Amino acid sequence: MRETADMKKLRFLLILPIFIILFSASCTVIDVKEILSPLFGSSSSVENESSPSGSDDVEKDSSSSENSSSSSESSSSSSESSSSSNESSSDSSEKPEDTNEYIYQSFTPAEKKTFTELFGEVIPFLPNDEYYVEEYGYQRETGVNYYTIGNTQAEFDEYRQAFSAYELTDTYQDEYGDTWYTYQKGDYYVDMAYYEENGESCVDVYVYVIEENGGALEHLHTDFTSDEKKAFIDLFGEVIPFLPNDEYGVDEYTYEDEEGLNFYTFGNTQAEFDEYRQAFSAYELTDTYQDEYGDTWYIYQKGDYYVDMAYYEENGESCVDVYVYVLTGSGDGGDNGETGNDELLTNDGKGLPQGTDGVYEVDFASASYVKNVTEQGSYQYGCPTVGTPGVLVIPVEFSDATAQSRGYEISTIQNAFGKDGQTDYYSLYDYYRISSYGRLTLDITVVGEWFRPKNASSYYESATMDYYGEQVAIGDQMVMDEALAYLSQTMDLSKFDSDGNGTIDAVVLVTTLDVGEDDFHWAYRYWNIYADENEECYEYDGVYANDYLWASYQFLHESYDENGEVNYADKTAVNTYTYIHEFGHILGADDYYDTAGIDSPMGGCDIMDSMAGDHNAYTKFHLGWLTSSRLVTTTSSVTLRLEDFSKNGDTIIVANDWDPTLGAYQEYYIVVYYKSQGLNAGEGGYFLRDGIVVYHVNASLYQYEYDGETYYDVYNNNTHVSDEYGTEENLIEYILSDEETYTYVVGNYLPAVKDDGGETLAYTFTVDALEDGFATLTFTKTA
Repeated sequence: MRETADMKKLRFLLILPIFIILFSASCTVIDVKEILSPLFGSSSSVENESSPSGSDDVEKDSSSSENSSSSSESSSSSSESSSSSNESSSDSSEKPEDTNEYIYQSFTPAEKKTFTELFGEVIPFLPNDEYYVEEYGYQRETGVNYYTIGNTQAEFDEYRQAFSAYELTDTYQDEYGDTWYTYQKGDYYVDMAYYEENGESCVDVYVYVIEENGGALEHLHTDFTSDEKKAFIDLFGEVIPFLPNDEYGVDEYTYEDEEGLNFYTFGNTQAEFDEYRQAFSAYELTDTYQDEYGDTWYIYQKGDYYVDMAYYEENGESCVDVYVYVLTGSGDGGDNGETGNDELLTNDGKGLPQGTDGVYEVDFASASYVKNVTEQGSYQYGCPTVGTPGVLVIPVEFSDATAQSRGYEISTIQNAFGKDGQTDYYSLYDYYRISSYGRLTLDITVVGEWFRPKNASSYYESATMDYYGEQVAIGDQMVMDEALAYLSQTMDLSKFDSDGNGTIDAVVLVTTLDVGEDDFHWAYRYWNIYADENEECYEYDGVYANDYLWASYQFLHESYDENGEVNYADKTAVNTYTYIHEFGHILGADDYYDTAGIDSPMGGCDIMDSMAGDHNAYTKFHLGWLTSSRLVTTTSSVTLRLEDFSKNGDTIIVANDWDPTLGAYQEYYIVVYYKSQGLNAGEGGYFLRDGIVVYHVNASLYQYEYDGETYYDVYNNNTHVSDEYGTEENLIEYILSDEETYTYVVGNYLPAVKDDGGETLAYTFTVDALEDGFATLTFTKTA
């Protein structure tokens, strides 16, 4: 799923040649220009250091082949010394006829001299018909780049055997999937890789030493520029500490309600980062957390501004990211319309209401904030969650991926979405009618023909637009806009706006694209930002699309073998799980899996986690499908009967405090009787046995004002890395039984658990009986 607001780690490579080598062993300064001049002549990039327009950036991965292995075109127009060195090795420019021997069998004398003076010896030679030796400088690495064109993978593998006297210190894959090997011998290193690019096979070999001075690393950049300092002072009143480096950038930074600057470096070590953090001793360390990649972020605060920083390694490079920002809604004087009147609405300290016979009847519909959270804020123009909202399903085929060529049928889509659809689980219509207990009956229209966009898929795959300072992919929205424009000629699109708010309730685009890891080839719910020159969404028949679902037809044929390997081409399957999950987002349900990989609060057991099955009780409170429950208020003990949840949504709530005005949006525990039947039957079954299931929910609301209007949003979620408020408290999680299982059976009891405020829950329960359609539990006051 594409997250609605992911913080992107910015990457910007500034390749800076370095031309002074300081050997750590001898501390002897070597004049690289003098050494390399016989090899590279006066056109060497050493002179280009003072003339940026005359030098090329060099990057040590397969992308560097754009500079170093751009075939004979670049060689003929680059340094004369490269071509002359090849000529001196042979009088012929062609490979001899009827022989497998290569033209070049050794480096030239000038090249050998360079290797010897720089590294004390000449590295092994890879025989070839075309090669180049060039000066190389990257961060604190300085040396020579030797590369060939036309060698095979087998020849490269054999060539690596010539380095048996070297120590193989590392192997890694770069962003293109090419494998790099790093060798070390004495004070110098050799990095090498084989790859194919633009129909040519290439071998890149970087031979270098690392600049040192008495064991201490020296960096090219030791301070911000005057303009950068001014930017920091204008925004935060002072300049943050600088991390010395060889490559860095300072960019504007905007993310949700955070605005400031992003300072980032490449090539620093973990030790340097740890030392850099000590420079923030005058700041308050407010939080640390791990992101989805396992990297640790540190959050500092000083006055009104914050500093988030992390060290990580990516594609063989070490990186440091530092985000410095203010919260635009915190009274910092920003002009975005927020007032700073922010408030967290909780039930903490409110106590319990007076009940009858140990139970208080909860009426969610009478709460002050029930409708606000679904009609304002995140879901202001979303799909209605009750009634008969209009759903427009558009089959989309591309000229380079036609439905006919792939055997895709619209009838399969109609089965997957329509009433009484013939699927392996339930159709989208049937699922939401059953899950909502009949409160949501989707009015689904599947367009009866494949819509073909104007361009091939690659055109839309690369389309982006600036969205508040970030380049966001909009190819899917361009396709949707073309489709709506076409359909408006023959149908009235306004009929899909059931609540009359000017937006189509929901649009679903089923594409002929193959499933892939990138957004364009995955499945997700998003909202429409594609707009005209006035930043207004395009309207057709007086309505425009906002919430939409984009997914490949292949998800309908998703299956798994006995080893758990996924197959998206199983024509015997009609799998609706992905579409049901993503439509849950259109209705306003959150993801319940943890994208940070830190925790598994729902254990994969929910349609909004990683399995099928029914929506849980909190989701049904949130979507307005369940409007009542029972809150335990006994001062001693009470025995209650609990119906099978799949029948009518019966629930019991246990809490230390309760605020009737907050309805479902506060902290509490939900107790339900789970049975593996209906939406939970078969492959959708969560657990190995029927029994009582307990959820801990903290759906406290965050209230804020924007342009004079009050908005609400749920404060917590289960996906820590994308939690906009930086908390690590879960929105919803399972509470294990005393047997450490998800379901409680007869004789099991609720262990002593604590709420997010650290207070022990005032009640426990014991399961007395589990009957076919109901359970009996005894709740006891413990404090």
